[in-house]
Amino acid sequence: MTEFPKEVQEKIDSIESTLREILKFTRFANISKLKEVLDRELDTDEKKIAYENSDGETILKELAAVSGAPSATVGAWWQKWFRMGIVSESEERKGRMMKIASLDDVGIKSPKKEKASPTPVTVQAQPVESSQPAATETKTE
Repeated sequence: MTEFPKEVQEKIDSIESTLREILKFTRFANISKLKEVLDRELDTDEKKIAYENSDGETILKELAAVSGAPSATVGAWWQKWFRMGIVSESEERKGRMMKIASLDDVGIKSPKKEKASPTPVTVQAQPVESSQPAATETKTE
């Protein structure tokens, strides 16, 4: 990390503090507009689930699985939502989108579906046929 002279660092800290204050009020002032946009755009449970799980980490295939929408559809939603400004591209995972606010934060009830997780593989054991006769128990009294 770069070391700055004390007076420069104080100015940077002051600017950062001011920006945080502006951000708080900007969010507060625009939350009703955001809620309006999200209400209008996320008009199905599938869209709400896909949006809510857009965390910048989850891939399209997982979002499709959890939302019930095809991957291509979720991809088209992401593109539209990015243009609308309701998601942004993940800084860590290029190509993955991240919601700008959760539905709960703006007062929209979120459908209850868990985040997608990799599909477990179930292996069923098949009976093994043996060429040897089965062992039987014999009792001697």
